[in-house]
Amino acid sequence: MNNRTRGDLGINSDDKGPDKQTPDYTDFKPRSQPPQSSTEPAGRTAQETGFTTRHAPSPSARVDGRSLRATKRKSQLNIAVAEETKEQFWTLAQAAGMQTGEDFLIRLMDGFVGRE
Repeated sequence: MNNRTRGDLGINSDDKGPDKQTPDYTDFKPRSQPPQSSTEPAGRTAQETGFTTRHAPSPSARVDGRSLRATKRKSQLNIAVAEETKEQFWTLAQAAGMQTGEDFLIRLMDGFVGRE
């Protein structure tokens, strides 16, 4: 059987109502209006302490799959490469001003066969 004693909640028998089970709330008067909350003090404190907002930057434009299908791109080329090769490919593509990996790959192939 349980031999533990309950902790004192700080409610004296004097505080209980006529049934000696619940506190007496007969003198309780609710507020007529809820308190006005204001973000001004928090904003002022944030400004004084140099706090900046934590809002994420607006998302960049995402490529919609429908636009890729509109350009007749229906096949995918997957090749296994080292991480360094992948990073170098995208760095070079960006430096060359290419919008897609396909555009850069075409330029590389054209250069390889001597068209450029």
